[in-house]
Amino acid sequence: MIAMIRIRDGTSSSALCKLDLMRFTEEQVRERMSERGIRDDAFFVCGFVDWEVDRVMTFQEAYALKKCILGLYDGDDYVVQELLKRQKPFGEIISSCYEFCSKNEVETVQKLLSGLGPEELVNCFYKFCSWPRLVANYINAGYLLQTSKGFYLNRFR
Repeated sequence: MIAMIRIRDGTSSSALCKLDLMRFTEEQVRERMSERGIRDDAFFVCGFVDWEVDRVMTFQEAYALKKCILGLYDGDDYVVQELLKRQKPFGEIISSCYEFCSKNEVETVQKLLSGLGPEELVNCFYKFCSWPRLVANYINAGYLLQTSKGFYLNRFR
């Protein structure tokens, strides 16, 4: 999780450094910045080099992502990377917890629909008219994440 750090100077900004957020706490970084005479509101993250993600965010937001990775995903940053690359809103990223379901679309849909009764199942297929629309609806609603590794279900939805 190597962040590109920039310093705001009036109406422009300049690159400061690349920083591995997993190695340092937010407090350590803020303390070091203060020692160098850099105010808290003057530096920000403009992306992550190792993830090939360009995205402007505050330091607090970047460390909230770190907390999310460590707390919800046991240190595996794959899902957070995917969500950032898809330009998902910050609030959606930290309020979701995706769990691997399957590489197989059929198994995934079976799991999604496993709690539905016969009438609800018929209504569901009638509403969406097709398999692709059904899957797309769950993806658009944030219940399902489709990646190159397979399908992930959102535990918090």
